[in-house]
Amino acid sequence: LHSWVGFLAGLLLVLVFASGTLAVFDTEITQWMQPEVSLTQSTTLTPAALQAAAQAVQAEEQKGLSAFLTLPSDRDPVLRVLHYDGYEFVGTALDPTTGALVPARETAGGQFFYNFHFSLRGGNQPGVQIVTFLGFCLLVAIGSGLVIHIKALWPDLILFRPFGPRPRAWLDAHLLAGVLFLPFILFMGYTGTAIHARVLLPAQPWFASHHGGKDKKEKTAPKGRVLQAGPLPPPLAPLIAQARELLQSPDGNLILFTPDEVRIFKSDAYGPFLTRDHADFSRKDGHFLRSATQSSPATATMQLVRGLHYARYAPLSLRWLYFCSGLAATALAASGLVVFLMKRRRSSGEQALFRLAEALTQTTLIGFPAATLAFFWANRCLPVTLSGRTMAEIDLFFTVWGLCAAHALVLCMTRHAASGWRQQLGLLAGAGCALPLLDLVSGSHPWMQGGGVFLTTDSLAFCTGLTALFALLKLRESAA
Repeated sequence: LHSWVGFLAGLLLVLVFASGTLAVFDTEITQWMQPEVSLTQSTTLTPAALQAAAQAVQAEEQKGLSAFLTLPSDRDPVLRVLHYDGYEFVGTALDPTTGALVPARETAGGQFFYNFHFSLRGGNQPGVQIVTFLGFCLLVAIGSGLVIHIKALWPDLILFRPFGPRPRAWLDAHLLAGVLFLPFILFMGYTGTAIHARVLLPAQPWFASHHGGKDKKEKTAPKGRVLQAGPLPPPLAPLIAQARELLQSPDGNLILFTPDEVRIFKSDAYGPFLTRDHADFSRKDGHFLRSATQSSPATATMQLVRGLHYARYAPLSLRWLYFCSGLAATALAASGLVVFLMKRRRSSGEQALFRLAEALTQTTLIGFPAATLAFFWANRCLPVTLSGRTMAEIDLFFTVWGLCAAHALVLCMTRHAASGWRQQLGLLAGAGCALPLLDLVSGSHPWMQGGGVFLTTDSLAFCTGLTALFALLKLRESAA
Protein backbone atom coordinates (compact mmCIF):
# COMPACT_ATOMS: atom_id res chain seq x y z
CA LEU A 1 0.00 0.00 0.00
CA HIS A 2 2.72 2.46 0.98
CA SER A 3 4.94 1.69 -2.02
CA TRP A 4 2.35 1.74 -4.76
CA VAL A 5 0.15 4.54 -3.45
CA GLY A 6 3.30 6.50 -2.62
CA PHE A 7 4.83 6.02 -6.05
CA LEU A 8 1.76 6.58 -8.22
CA ALA A 9 0.60 9.59 -6.23
CA GLY A 10 4.18 10.74 -5.65
CA LEU A 11 4.76 11.40 -9.35
CA LEU A 12 2.24 14.23 -9.07
CA LEU A 13 2.76 15.10 -5.40
CA VAL A 14 6.33 16.16 -6.19
CA LEU A 15 4.87 18.69 -8.64
CA VAL A 16 2.25 19.85 -6.14
CA PHE A 17 4.81 20.24 -3.35
CA ALA A 18 7.38 21.98 -5.56
CA SER A 19 4.93 24.46 -7.09
CA GLY A 20 3.35 25.09 -3.67
CA THR A 21 6.78 25.83 -2.23
CA LEU A 22 7.38 28.41 -4.95
CA ALA A 23 3.86 29.81 -4.46
CA VAL A 24 4.80 30.80 -0.90
CA PHE A 25 6.71 33.65 -2.58
CA ASP A 26 4.38 34.13 -5.55
CA THR A 27 4.34 37.91 -5.10
CA GLU A 28 8.13 38.08 -4.96
CA ILE A 29 8.44 35.87 -8.06
CA THR A 30 6.14 38.29 -9.89
CA GLN A 31 8.40 41.13 -8.77
CA TRP A 32 11.45 39.32 -10.17
CA MET A 33 9.59 38.77 -13.43
CA GLN A 34 8.47 42.42 -13.61
CA PRO A 35 11.70 44.28 -12.86
CA GLU A 36 10.23 47.51 -14.24
CA VAL A 37 8.06 47.81 -11.11
CA SER A 38 10.00 49.74 -8.48
CA LEU A 39 9.91 48.04 -5.09
CA THR A 40 11.09 51.10 -3.19
CA GLN A 41 8.27 53.51 -4.04
CA SER A 42 5.68 54.80 -1.59
CA THR A 43 2.52 52.76 -1.10
CA THR A 44 0.46 55.85 -0.23
CA LEU A 45 -2.72 55.94 -2.29
CA THR A 46 -3.96 59.21 -3.77
CA PRO A 47 -7.43 60.09 -5.10
CA ALA A 48 -5.86 60.69 -8.53
CA ALA A 49 -4.43 57.17 -8.65
CA LEU A 50 -7.72 55.64 -7.52
CA GLN A 51 -9.60 57.63 -10.16
CA ALA A 52 -7.22 56.33 -12.85
CA ALA A 53 -7.75 52.80 -11.54
CA ALA A 54 -11.54 53.23 -11.63
CA GLN A 55 -11.35 54.38 -15.25
CA ALA A 56 -9.14 51.39 -16.08
CA VAL A 57 -11.71 49.05 -14.48
CA GLN A 58 -14.51 50.54 -16.54
CA ALA A 59 -12.41 50.26 -19.71
CA GLU A 60 -11.81 46.56 -18.99
CA GLU A 61 -15.53 46.03 -18.42
CA GLN A 62 -16.31 47.62 -21.76
CA LYS A 63 -14.11 44.93 -23.31
CA GLY A 64 -16.24 42.27 -21.59
CA LEU A 65 -13.74 41.55 -18.79
CA SER A 66 -14.62 41.52 -15.10
CA ALA A 67 -11.81 43.59 -13.59
CA PHE A 68 -10.94 44.21 -9.96
CA LEU A 69 -8.35 46.10 -7.94
CA THR A 70 -5.69 45.08 -5.45
CA LEU A 71 -4.44 47.96 -3.33
CA PRO A 72 -0.77 48.50 -2.45
CA SER A 73 0.68 46.53 0.44
CA ASP A 74 4.05 45.94 2.04
CA ARG A 75 4.68 42.95 -0.26
CA ASP A 76 3.35 44.55 -3.45
CA PRO A 77 3.70 48.36 -3.49
CA VAL A 78 1.65 49.07 -6.64
CA LEU A 79 -2.01 49.42 -7.50
CA ARG A 80 -3.07 46.58 -9.80
CA VAL A 81 -6.01 46.31 -12.19
CA LEU A 82 -6.50 42.58 -12.77
CA HIS A 83 -8.82 40.14 -14.50
CA TYR A 84 -8.98 36.36 -14.66
CA ASP A 85 -7.81 34.90 -17.98
CA GLY A 86 -9.01 31.38 -17.21
CA TYR A 87 -5.78 30.37 -15.45
CA GLU A 88 -4.12 33.35 -13.72
CA PHE A 89 -5.02 36.85 -12.57
CA VAL A 90 -3.27 39.18 -15.01
CA GLY A 91 -3.43 42.89 -15.75
CA THR A 92 -1.66 46.21 -15.40
CA ALA A 93 0.17 47.98 -12.58
CA LEU A 94 -0.41 51.63 -11.69
CA ASP A 95 1.70 54.01 -9.64
CA PRO A 96 -0.22 54.43 -6.34
CA THR A 97 0.72 58.11 -6.13
CA THR A 98 0.23 59.40 -9.67
CA GLY A 99 -1.96 56.71 -11.21
CA ALA A 100 0.42 56.47 -14.17
CA LEU A 101 0.70 53.14 -15.93
CA VAL A 102 3.86 51.27 -14.94
CA PRO A 103 5.41 49.95 -18.17
CA ALA A 104 5.90 46.44 -16.79
CA ARG A 105 6.37 43.46 -19.08
CA GLU A 106 3.53 40.96 -19.41
CA THR A 107 4.14 37.82 -17.37
CA ALA A 108 2.27 35.04 -15.63
CA GLY A 109 4.57 35.61 -12.65
CA GLY A 110 4.18 33.74 -9.41
CA GLN A 111 0.47 33.24 -10.12
CA PHE A 112 1.51 30.49 -12.51
CA PHE A 113 2.92 28.38 -9.67
CA TYR A 114 -0.03 29.13 -7.39
CA ASN A 115 -2.43 27.94 -10.07
CA PHE A 116 -0.32 24.88 -10.85
CA HIS A 117 -0.17 23.98 -7.16
CA PHE A 118 -3.89 23.71 -6.56
CA SER A 119 -5.15 22.61 -9.97
CA LEU A 120 -2.18 21.44 -12.14
CA ARG A 121 -3.62 24.03 -14.56
CA GLY A 122 -6.57 21.73 -15.08
CA GLY A 123 -9.34 23.92 -13.68
CA ASN A 124 -11.84 22.72 -11.09
CA GLN A 125 -12.56 19.64 -13.17
CA PRO A 126 -10.42 17.67 -13.25
CA GLY A 127 -7.47 19.69 -11.93
CA VAL A 128 -8.64 20.56 -8.40
CA GLN A 129 -10.30 17.15 -8.11
CA ILE A 130 -7.02 15.39 -8.92
CA VAL A 131 -5.01 17.49 -6.45
CA THR A 132 -7.62 16.93 -3.72
CA PHE A 133 -7.54 13.18 -4.34
CA LEU A 134 -3.73 13.34 -4.14
CA GLY A 135 -4.16 14.85 -0.69
CA PHE A 136 -6.06 11.75 0.40
CA CYS A 137 -3.32 9.58 -1.10
CA LEU A 138 -0.70 11.56 0.82
CA LEU A 139 -2.48 10.91 4.10
CA VAL A 140 -2.71 7.19 3.26
CA ALA A 141 1.01 7.06 2.38
CA ILE A 142 2.00 8.84 5.60
CA GLY A 143 -0.16 6.59 7.74
CA SER A 144 1.11 3.39 6.15
CA GLY A 145 4.70 4.65 6.30
CA LEU A 146 4.42 5.29 10.01
CA VAL A 147 3.09 1.77 10.56
CA ILE A 148 5.99 0.29 8.56
CA HIS A 149 8.79 2.23 10.21
CA ILE A 150 7.51 2.98 13.70
CA LYS A 151 9.54 0.26 15.47
CA ALA A 152 12.88 1.07 13.84
CA LEU A 153 12.28 4.78 13.44
CA TRP A 154 14.53 6.04 16.23
CA PRO A 155 17.52 3.83 15.37
CA ASP A 156 17.22 4.79 11.69
CA LEU A 157 17.27 8.50 12.55
CA ILE A 158 20.25 8.11 14.88
CA LEU A 159 22.17 6.10 12.28
CA PHE A 160 21.53 8.49 9.39
CA ARG A 161 24.00 7.47 6.66
CA PRO A 162 23.99 10.11 3.89
CA PHE A 163 27.22 8.73 2.39
CA GLY A 164 26.50 5.05 2.86
CA PRO A 165 25.35 2.64 0.16
CA ARG A 166 22.97 4.43 -2.17
CA PRO A 167 19.75 2.52 -1.33
CA ARG A 168 20.36 2.96 2.40
CA ALA A 169 21.28 6.64 2.02
CA TRP A 170 18.16 7.40 -0.02
CA LEU A 171 15.95 5.56 2.47
CA ASP A 172 17.52 7.45 5.36
CA ALA A 173 16.94 10.75 3.57
CA HIS A 174 13.33 9.73 2.95
CA LEU A 175 12.81 8.90 6.63
CA LEU A 176 14.58 12.03 7.88
CA ALA A 177 12.52 14.39 5.72
CA GLY A 178 9.34 12.56 6.60
CA VAL A 179 9.88 12.51 10.36
CA LEU A 180 11.41 15.93 11.00
CA PHE A 181 8.78 17.70 8.93
CA LEU A 182 5.91 15.31 9.60
CA PRO A 183 3.72 17.87 11.44
CA PHE A 184 4.00 20.34 8.56
CA ILE A 185 3.41 17.73 5.85
CA LEU A 186 0.41 16.29 7.68
CA PHE A 187 -0.99 19.75 8.35
CA MET A 188 -0.61 20.97 4.76
CA GLY A 189 -1.92 17.70 3.35
CA TYR A 190 -4.98 17.73 5.60
CA THR A 191 -5.81 21.43 5.19
CA GLY A 192 -5.26 21.35 1.42
CA THR A 193 -7.60 18.38 1.17
CA ALA A 194 -10.20 19.93 3.48
CA ILE A 195 -10.29 23.22 1.57
CA HIS A 196 -11.39 21.57 -1.68
CA ALA A 197 -12.92 18.35 -0.34
CA ARG A 198 -16.36 19.26 -1.62
CA VAL A 199 -15.18 19.00 -5.24
CA LEU A 200 -15.03 15.25 -4.65
CA LEU A 201 -18.51 15.28 -3.10
CA PRO A 202 -20.58 17.40 -5.50
CA ALA A 203 -23.83 15.64 -4.60
CA GLN A 204 -23.51 16.02 -0.82
CA PRO A 205 -25.37 19.19 0.25
CA TRP A 206 -24.72 18.36 3.92
CA PHE A 207 -20.99 18.83 3.36
CA ALA A 208 -21.31 22.49 2.39
CA SER A 209 -23.72 23.16 5.25
CA HIS A 210 -21.34 21.60 7.78
CA HIS A 211 -18.40 23.61 6.43
CA GLY A 212 -19.96 27.03 6.35
CA GLY A 213 -21.29 27.05 2.81
CA LYS A 214 -19.40 28.28 -0.22
CA ASP A 215 -16.45 30.57 0.08
CA LYS A 216 -17.53 34.16 -0.50
CA LYS A 217 -14.67 34.68 -2.92
CA GLU A 218 -16.01 31.88 -5.10
CA LYS A 219 -19.31 33.74 -5.33
CA THR A 220 -17.83 37.10 -6.15
CA ALA A 221 -14.48 36.43 -7.79
CA PRO A 222 -14.25 37.38 -11.46
CA LYS A 223 -15.15 34.57 -13.81
CA GLY A 224 -13.89 36.27 -16.96
CA ARG A 225 -17.04 37.88 -18.43
CA VAL A 226 -19.85 40.22 -17.37
CA LEU A 227 -23.00 41.05 -19.28
CA GLN A 228 -22.61 44.82 -19.13
CA ALA A 229 -20.25 47.54 -17.96
CA GLY A 230 -21.34 49.58 -14.96
CA PRO A 231 -21.06 53.34 -14.58
CA LEU A 232 -17.79 54.96 -13.57
CA PRO A 233 -17.34 54.12 -9.88
CA PRO A 234 -17.62 57.03 -7.42
CA PRO A 235 -14.46 58.39 -5.75
CA LEU A 236 -12.96 55.35 -4.04
CA ALA A 237 -10.82 57.03 -1.37
CA PRO A 238 -13.67 57.74 1.11
CA LEU A 239 -15.16 54.29 0.49
CA ILE A 240 -11.82 52.62 1.23
CA ALA A 241 -11.41 54.66 4.44
CA GLN A 242 -14.92 53.71 5.60
CA ALA A 243 -14.40 50.05 4.69
CA ARG A 244 -11.07 49.87 6.51
CA GLU A 245 -12.71 51.24 9.63
CA LEU A 246 -15.56 48.73 9.40
CA LEU A 247 -13.31 45.77 8.58
CA GLN A 248 -10.34 46.82 10.74
CA SER A 249 -8.07 46.11 7.79
CA PRO A 250 -5.28 48.66 7.32
CA ASP A 251 -3.98 47.90 3.83
CA GLY A 252 -3.85 45.63 0.80
CA ASN A 253 -7.61 45.43 0.33
CA LEU A 254 -9.26 43.74 -2.65
CA ILE A 255 -11.98 45.68 -4.49
CA LEU A 256 -14.50 43.89 -6.71
CA PHE A 257 -17.07 45.56 -8.93
CA THR A 258 -20.52 44.57 -10.11
CA PRO A 259 -22.70 46.76 -12.38
CA ASP A 260 -24.43 48.09 -9.22
CA GLU A 261 -21.96 47.70 -6.34
CA VAL A 262 -18.40 48.26 -5.16
CA ARG A 263 -17.26 45.54 -2.75
CA ILE A 264 -14.20 46.15 -0.61
CA PHE A 265 -12.75 43.03 1.03
CA LYS A 266 -10.65 42.67 4.13
CA SER A 267 -6.97 42.12 3.45
CA ASP A 268 -5.78 38.50 3.36
CA ALA A 269 -2.63 39.65 5.17
CA TYR A 270 -4.48 40.95 8.24
CA GLY A 271 -4.46 37.67 10.19
CA PRO A 272 -4.63 33.87 10.03
CA PHE A 273 -8.39 33.90 9.38
CA LEU A 274 -9.00 34.22 5.63
CA THR A 275 -12.42 35.73 6.29
CA ARG A 276 -13.66 37.30 3.04
CA ASP A 277 -15.37 39.96 5.17
CA HIS A 278 -16.42 42.83 2.95
CA ALA A 279 -18.22 46.18 2.89
CA ASP A 280 -20.52 46.99 -0.03
CA PHE A 281 -21.26 50.41 -1.50
CA SER A 282 -23.49 51.66 -4.29
CA ARG A 283 -21.62 52.01 -7.55
CA LYS A 284 -23.92 54.85 -8.58
CA ASP A 285 -23.44 57.30 -5.70
CA GLY A 286 -21.17 55.52 -3.21
CA HIS A 287 -23.61 55.24 -0.30
CA PHE A 288 -23.05 52.36 2.13
CA LEU A 289 -25.21 49.30 1.50
CA ARG A 290 -24.16 46.52 3.87
CA SER A 291 -21.24 44.72 5.46
CA ALA A 292 -20.56 41.01 5.94
CA THR A 293 -18.30 40.56 8.95
CA GLN A 294 -19.93 37.83 11.04
CA SER A 295 -19.05 34.14 10.80
CA SER A 296 -20.52 31.02 12.33
CA PRO A 297 -18.11 28.77 14.28
CA ALA A 298 -18.03 26.27 11.39
CA THR A 299 -17.27 29.00 8.87
CA ALA A 300 -14.61 30.52 11.12
CA THR A 301 -12.94 27.10 11.41
CA MET A 302 -12.68 26.77 7.63
CA GLN A 303 -11.45 30.36 7.39
CA LEU A 304 -8.64 29.46 9.80
CA VAL A 305 -7.85 26.32 7.80
CA ARG A 306 -7.60 28.37 4.60
CA GLY A 307 -5.62 31.14 6.24
CA LEU A 308 -3.04 28.78 7.73
CA HIS A 309 -2.68 26.84 4.47
CA TYR A 310 -2.29 29.89 2.22
CA ALA A 311 -0.13 31.78 4.79
CA ARG A 312 -0.85 35.15 3.20
CA TYR A 313 -0.77 36.73 6.66
CA ALA A 314 2.66 35.30 7.46
CA PRO A 315 5.64 37.58 8.10
CA LEU A 316 8.82 37.01 6.11
CA SER A 317 10.39 34.67 8.68
CA LEU A 318 7.31 32.42 8.76
CA ARG A 319 7.10 32.36 4.96
CA TRP A 320 10.70 31.13 4.88
CA LEU A 321 9.74 28.39 7.34
CA TYR A 322 6.88 27.38 5.03
CA PHE A 323 9.31 27.46 2.09
CA CYS A 324 11.92 25.24 3.77
CA SER A 325 9.25 22.84 4.99
CA GLY A 326 7.86 22.69 1.45
CA LEU A 327 11.31 21.79 0.17
CA ALA A 328 11.46 18.98 2.74
CA ALA A 329 8.04 17.71 1.63
CA THR A 330 9.25 17.76 -1.97
CA ALA A 331 12.39 15.86 -0.95
CA LEU A 332 10.26 13.31 0.91
CA ALA A 333 8.17 12.53 -2.18
CA ALA A 334 11.15 12.65 -4.55
CA SER A 335 13.33 10.34 -2.45
CA GLY A 336 10.38 7.95 -2.14
CA LEU A 337 10.25 7.66 -5.94
CA VAL A 338 13.97 6.90 -6.08
CA VAL A 339 13.74 4.29 -3.30
CA PHE A 340 10.83 2.63 -5.12
CA LEU A 341 12.91 2.25 -8.29
CA MET A 342 16.07 1.12 -6.49
CA LYS A 343 14.24 -1.67 -4.67
CA ARG A 344 12.86 -3.05 -7.92
CA ARG A 345 15.68 -2.45 -10.40
CA ARG A 346 17.36 -5.85 -9.88
CA SER A 347 14.14 -7.89 -10.18
CA SER A 348 12.18 -5.77 -12.67
CA GLY A 349 14.72 -3.56 -14.40
CA GLU A 350 14.28 -5.23 -17.80
CA GLN A 351 10.51 -4.94 -17.82
CA ALA A 352 8.91 -2.27 -20.00
CA LEU A 353 6.68 -1.14 -17.14
CA PHE A 354 9.71 -0.48 -14.94
CA ARG A 355 11.44 1.49 -17.70
CA LEU A 356 8.27 3.56 -18.16
CA ALA A 357 8.18 4.22 -14.40
CA GLU A 358 11.79 5.41 -14.51
CA ALA A 359 11.07 7.70 -17.44
CA LEU A 360 8.14 9.24 -15.55
CA THR A 361 10.31 9.66 -12.46
CA GLN A 362 13.02 11.37 -14.50
CA THR A 363 10.44 13.66 -16.08
CA THR A 364 9.13 14.60 -12.63
CA LEU A 365 12.39 15.00 -10.72
CA ILE A 366 14.47 16.73 -13.42
CA GLY A 367 12.09 17.74 -16.19
CA PHE A 368 9.85 19.86 -13.97
CA PRO A 369 12.64 21.96 -12.38
CA ALA A 370 14.28 22.31 -15.80
CA ALA A 371 10.98 23.61 -17.21
CA THR A 372 10.67 25.97 -14.24
CA LEU A 373 14.09 27.43 -14.96
CA ALA A 374 13.10 27.71 -18.63
CA PHE A 375 10.12 29.77 -17.47
CA PHE A 376 12.50 32.20 -15.75
CA TRP A 377 14.85 32.21 -18.73
CA ALA A 378 11.94 33.05 -21.03
CA ASN A 379 11.11 36.06 -18.88
CA ARG A 380 14.53 37.55 -19.48
CA CYS A 381 15.02 36.41 -23.09
CA LEU A 382 11.67 37.16 -24.75
CA PRO A 383 11.23 40.71 -26.11
CA VAL A 384 9.67 42.95 -23.46
CA THR A 385 7.07 44.30 -25.90
CA LEU A 386 6.12 40.91 -27.35
CA SER A 387 2.37 40.48 -27.79
CA GLY A 388 1.00 37.47 -25.92
CA ARG A 389 4.11 37.34 -23.81
CA THR A 390 2.40 35.66 -20.86
CA MET A 391 1.36 32.62 -22.87
CA ALA A 392 4.75 32.53 -24.60
CA GLU A 393 6.44 32.03 -21.21
CA ILE A 394 3.98 29.30 -20.28
CA ASP A 395 4.25 27.63 -23.69
CA LEU A 396 8.03 27.49 -23.31
CA PHE A 397 7.65 25.93 -19.86
CA PHE A 398 5.51 23.10 -21.21
CA THR A 399 7.63 22.74 -24.36
CA VAL A 400 10.82 22.20 -22.35
CA TRP A 401 9.02 19.84 -19.98
CA GLY A 402 7.59 17.89 -22.91
CA LEU A 403 11.01 17.60 -24.54
CA CYS A 404 12.47 16.35 -21.25
CA ALA A 405 9.68 13.77 -21.05
CA ALA A 406 10.28 12.59 -24.61
CA HIS A 407 14.05 12.42 -24.02
CA ALA A 408 13.58 10.41 -20.82
CA LEU A 409 11.09 8.04 -22.44
CA VAL A 410 13.32 7.29 -25.44
CA LEU A 411 16.46 6.65 -23.39
CA CYS A 412 14.73 4.65 -20.67
CA MET A 413 12.83 2.45 -23.11
CA THR A 414 16.07 1.78 -25.04
CA ARG A 415 17.90 0.81 -21.83
CA HIS A 416 19.98 3.97 -21.63
CA ALA A 417 18.34 5.40 -18.52
CA ALA A 418 21.66 6.30 -16.88
CA SER A 419 22.56 8.50 -19.85
CA GLY A 420 19.17 10.16 -19.57
CA TRP A 421 19.72 11.02 -15.91
CA ARG A 422 23.20 12.43 -16.60
CA GLN A 423 22.19 14.48 -19.64
CA GLN A 424 19.16 16.03 -17.99
CA LEU A 425 21.07 16.75 -14.80
CA GLY A 426 23.67 18.53 -16.95
CA LEU A 427 20.92 20.62 -18.53
CA LEU A 428 19.47 21.47 -15.12
CA ALA A 429 22.89 22.36 -13.71
CA GLY A 430 23.66 24.67 -16.62
CA ALA A 431 20.26 26.39 -16.58
CA GLY A 432 20.37 27.00 -12.82
CA CYS A 433 23.98 28.16 -12.53
CA ALA A 434 23.71 30.45 -15.55
CA LEU A 435 20.45 32.20 -14.60
CA PRO A 436 22.14 34.80 -12.33
CA LEU A 437 24.53 35.63 -15.17
CA LEU A 438 21.61 36.00 -17.59
CA ASP A 439 19.83 38.25 -15.10
CA LEU A 440 22.93 40.41 -14.75
CA VAL A 441 23.57 40.61 -18.50
CA SER A 442 19.94 41.49 -19.24
CA GLY A 443 20.37 44.76 -17.34
CA SER A 444 16.68 44.73 -16.48
CA HIS A 445 17.15 46.13 -12.96
CA PRO A 446 19.76 47.46 -10.55
CA TRP A 447 21.41 44.35 -9.10
CA MET A 448 20.58 45.13 -5.46
CA GLN A 449 17.18 46.75 -6.03
CA GLY A 450 14.14 45.53 -4.16
CA GLY A 451 15.45 44.46 -0.78
CA GLY A 452 17.10 41.32 -2.08
CA VAL A 453 14.24 39.91 -4.19
CA PHE A 454 16.44 39.65 -7.28
CA LEU A 455 19.53 38.46 -5.42
CA THR A 456 17.55 35.82 -3.50
CA THR A 457 15.80 34.47 -6.59
CA ASP A 458 19.05 34.23 -8.53
CA SER A 459 20.79 32.60 -5.56
CA LEU A 460 18.09 29.93 -5.25
CA ALA A 461 18.37 29.19 -8.97
CA PHE A 462 22.15 28.93 -8.61
CA CYS A 463 21.75 26.52 -5.66
CA THR A 464 19.41 24.40 -7.77
CA GLY A 465 22.09 24.22 -10.45
CA LEU A 466 24.77 23.30 -7.90
CA THR A 467 22.56 20.54 -6.48
CA ALA A 468 22.07 19.10 -9.96
CA LEU A 469 25.81 19.35 -10.62
CA PHE A 470 26.58 17.48 -7.37
CA ALA A 471 24.11 14.73 -8.32
CA LEU A 472 25.66 14.52 -11.80
CA LEU A 473 29.16 14.12 -10.38
CA LYS A 474 27.96 11.40 -7.99
CA LEU A 475 26.35 9.52 -10.87
CA ARG A 476 29.53 9.71 -12.94
CA GLU A 477 31.57 8.60 -9.95
CA SER A 478 29.39 5.55 -9.38
CA ALA A 479 29.51 4.67 -13.09
CA ALA A 480 33.31 4.88 -13.24
